[in-house]
Amino acid sequence: MVGILFFISLIDGGFTYIFSAFLKPLSQEFGWTRAETAGAFSLYLLAAGLSLPFWGWLADQRGVRVVFLLSALIDGLALVLLSHIRSLTVFYALYFLLGIGLGGIGPVTVGKVISQWFVAKRGRAMGIALIGAGFGGLVLVPLSGVLITEFDWRVAYQGLAALALGGMLPLVWFFLTNTPQERGRVPLGQGSHTESDQHSSCGVDEESEEWTLREALATPTFWLLGMTFCLGIMGGAAIHAHLVAFLQDAGSTLEVASTIAGVTLGMMMGGRFVVGWASEYTPHLHAILSFCLVLQALGAGLLACSRVVDFWVLAAFVPLFGLGNGGLIVLWPLTVGRDFGTRSFGAIAGMVGTVALSLGGAIGPVVVGAMYDSTGNYFLAFLSCAGVSLGGAAAAFMTTEPRKRVNLST
Repeated sequence: MVGILFFISLIDGGFTYIFSAFLKPLSQEFGWTRAETAGAFSLYLLAAGLSLPFWGWLADQRGVRVVFLLSALIDGLALVLLSHIRSLTVFYALYFLLGIGLGGIGPVTVGKVISQWFVAKRGRAMGIALIGAGFGGLVLVPLSGVLITEFDWRVAYQGLAALALGGMLPLVWFFLTNTPQERGRVPLGQGSHTESDQHSSCGVDEESEEWTLREALATPTFWLLGMTFCLGIMGGAAIHAHLVAFLQDAGSTLEVASTIAGVTLGMMMGGRFVVGWASEYTPHLHAILSFCLVLQALGAGLLACSRVVDFWVLAAFVPLFGLGNGGLIVLWPLTVGRDFGTRSFGAIAGMVGTVALSLGGAIGPVVVGAMYDSTGNYFLAFLSCAGVSLGGAAAAFMTTEPRKRVNLST
């Protein structure tokens, strides 16, 4: 099951992070500014965020398998149509559609499946499954750069559409099941109290306190998590969207810039696994979340303040930003599950995502593009990304575990 979710996350991460490879070629061909072109990525994240409560609700009600099938169809259609765009308006509309589809195959729905299949080793399983997103960036961003250089960006979009329709659809249709009970099994570690599972007692298990969405919305914890992920994704998504163009401006070719971006995304794989594993051994997920955002801020600030982007700058940026941002993403479902349980996991994680993606994800890329258009460089833009990431770190540090009110009336 983890292998299937790894491939699904590969689609999610790959389709998200490849935008940076298309940014400069599209802006040059159509004469769009960086802000105009990046606006599509902001709309993509806005759509993903707005659709998350629906996908989370559908996953809770009908199962994740239905969500994955619908998402694959929507994504494949959007990518096919993107290869035929002629105007900015159509480009925006199709990226909005793509965001709706990809909202259904992100950490919320992957986390839903993991929470149903794993009691023991849940953090590890979550980390491995979501590593797929980093691997997708590692492979698909450089591949998109090669396809764009050797052919054109239209062929690259068509290749991605084939991956969604020819890869994800049959995989989900034939192999994915919503719960282990559908296969006559029980979740890994359910009812087990072996020594190896005692380490997992810090994580969510069958004894966790369960919350409804309405109850979660009434807690400061929910809104502090929303602020944390909003600011973190605002800074991280802006860097992802503009990294390849930034490296091209610094003198790299599209192939080299795409490869560097891919390696950065590959480093996120390490961050997701390490953080997922560590979550099984500590109750302090909010402190880990804060630390990850500090790392992300250091990476963004390093790019902003470096006059020459040489090997040593990149050697420091890649692990700082990759590990920090990778940890941030895997902690989204883990903190929601730890704080609010699994009963309404899809709805609560989806609502956190709405706050994070619809505000932070939608604002970051287009504002950074506008700052570039105004100043002609990314100094203030990337410095701002570092600042908002530090703001997210502060919000995470202030977050505490929620407590239900005790009714003392008799």
